[in-house]
Amino acid sequence: MTDRKKVYWDACAWLGLLNGEDGKAADLELVWRKAEHGELEIWASAFCIAEVYKAKCEDKKVGLLPEYDAAINNMFEQDFVQVVQVDLDIAKLAKSLLRSEQKLKKPSDAIHLATAIHWNVDQMHTYDGSDLLGLVVNRADGSLLEICKPSMIDGENLFNREGQA
Repeated sequence: MTDRKKVYWDACAWLGLLNGEDGKAADLELVWRKAEHGELEIWASAFCIAEVYKAKCEDKKVGLLPEYDAAINNMFEQDFVQVVQVDLDIAKLAKSLLRSEQKLKKPSDAIHLATAIHWNVDQMHTYDGSDLLGLVVNRADGSLLEICKPSMIDGENLFNREGQA
């Protein structure tokens, strides 16, 4: 563990990078490059590896070809990517979050949020406006967890203010 900034990516972030999705890929590639250069760490739940099998995060679930699995798995095995397990504490926290946060509807999103809270990451990167963006929660250490799009990696700027992103 280091003192570098820790950002958590949910499945939509990984898929946005893998698929080069418009409106996502450039910001995700910037975060990835920062991680490659040692400026930050990207965190993910091991559960996320199972989720990154389809071409889109929302709508139709068109599976990625199995021959891409090795390349996808390799992304999660980089030195600057920290993959953590879903354990009993995280599962219980996820269930509690599902009960306490009205906006949070999907157990998978609750697992991602609980993992980010438990491991005290600085930012949780997502594009999920229906379940995650806009939630206000504290990390395990009591500090506020910033839940935002990856474009906010360096804070707010003229191009990513709320309502303009």
